[in-house]
Amino acid sequence: MSFTEDADASALGEHCDAIVDRIKPILAGESPGVQRAVVCDLVAIWLACNRVGPSSLGPGRGRAAGDRLREELLALHCRHVRELVEMYLGDVDG
Repeated sequence: MSFTEDADASALGEHCDAIVDRIKPILAGESPGVQRAVVCDLVAIWLACNRVGPSSLGPGRGRAAGDRLREELLALHCRHVRELVEMYLGDVDG
């Protein structure tokens, strides 16, 4: 199920919009490079904080499971970003 089809997408969208509105003034006037670096840093922090608990399967298994989880989350994140870009482009072009 895509992000935009989720039954709670409207409520989540409103909540996210409110947070974005608080962040916009902080980034306003910064160069695109600085804005890009801030967004990348936030995504990296978010991904690094997603871990899988200790595994009873032995050493290293928890790290491998966490790496897989982070890969899945990054792929999902990229799909959501693409959907949002299309939405924003539709608002500009449409």
